[in-house]
Amino acid sequence: MAEQEPGAAQKAKGLAKEAAGTVMGDEEMKAEGRAERKGSEGPAEREGTEGHKEYFRKIIEETNKRSSGKA
Repeated sequence: MAEQEPGAAQKAKGLAKEAAGTVMGDEEMKAEGRAERKGSEGPAEREGTEGHKEYFRKIIEETNKRSSGKA
């Protein structure tokens, strides 16, 4: 079996979960998948950006709802 970088399995699992949420139209599952992938990054990559990510994630989700006619 080939060696993988640390966290590669968690990133792959998160990506799969996010893709499944996209296909099924499940925003919560997509968010969980993103969180799993982001959880495998180092703390320096996440430090100070979580509030920004959450804000823009909400804006994007609201925009998607409006464009699909659900809002």
